[in-house]
Amino acid sequence: MHRHQNQEFKDTPHHGAYSNKISRTGAKMDTLEYEFEGEVWLWSGKKTDWWFITMPQDMSDHAQYFTKHAQRGFKSLKVNARIGSSEWQTSIFPSKARKSYLLPVKKAIRDAEGVEVGKTKKVKVTVLGL
Repeated sequence: MHRHQNQEFKDTPHHGAYSNKISRTGAKMDTLEYEFEGEVWLWSGKKTDWWFITMPQDMSDHAQYFTKHAQRGFKSLKVNARIGSSEWQTSIFPSKARKSYLLPVKKAIRDAEGVEVGKTKKVKVTVLGL
């Protein structure tokens, strides 16, 4: 459990684990990574559909707390994501409705890893640019 300014962050067996492999140079962390299982869901837009996996809320809170300096447009975070043996760089985006970060899963990854809506996938997300 991590405790920072009245906030507690826990490893939760049903969601996964996270770690800050901390090597501090000032306030900079070398690595911030999260592993979890999440259900794949579909958001249908006017022109295209988007496939997402939602990061658990406790991990999203943890990431948001430790990455305020690294947030980009729309408070997104640049990440390296991994599902199965497939890795790619993307951004995760905060969702007010879900109170968590959303990981978009592109078609090449869905095809390579057999990703289907409604199915659960194990994900590893490493925040970049810290």
